[in-house]
Amino acid sequence: MQSPFERQRIYNPAPDTSVTRRALQRLKEERPELAQVKLDGVRAGRIDLTPDLVPVISGVDGITGLVVATGFSGHGFGIGPGAGKLAADLIRGVTPIVDAMPFSLARFNNGTPIFIDPDVI
Repeated sequence: MQSPFERQRIYNPAPDTSVTRRALQRLKEERPELAQVKLDGVRAGRIDLTPDLVPVISGVDGITGLVVATGFSGHGFGIGPGAGKLAADLIRGVTPIVDAMPFSLARFNNGTPIFIDPDVI
């Protein structure tokens, strides 16, 4: 019997081509020099992201010793070395070289305002 995680791994949704057509149209409106760009293909899938688009690299309140590093969405290659160092520091119980609070899982339920940088969207 497959676990829910295995079923998710093979999940393959059909793309919503209306979204890609609108995105391409907006791109062409904003960048007229790209007016001749055409779509070669469209793919859909799931990405690992958080509501504020910032990864979680954090211990989990109430579960001693559990450290989660998830929600990288596309940041992985760019912040991989630093994220790995932060996760390792948290796992080892040493003071991280950076402030870990912006990556805390608790930010989603402790009243911290969720900020989404408009330049990222």
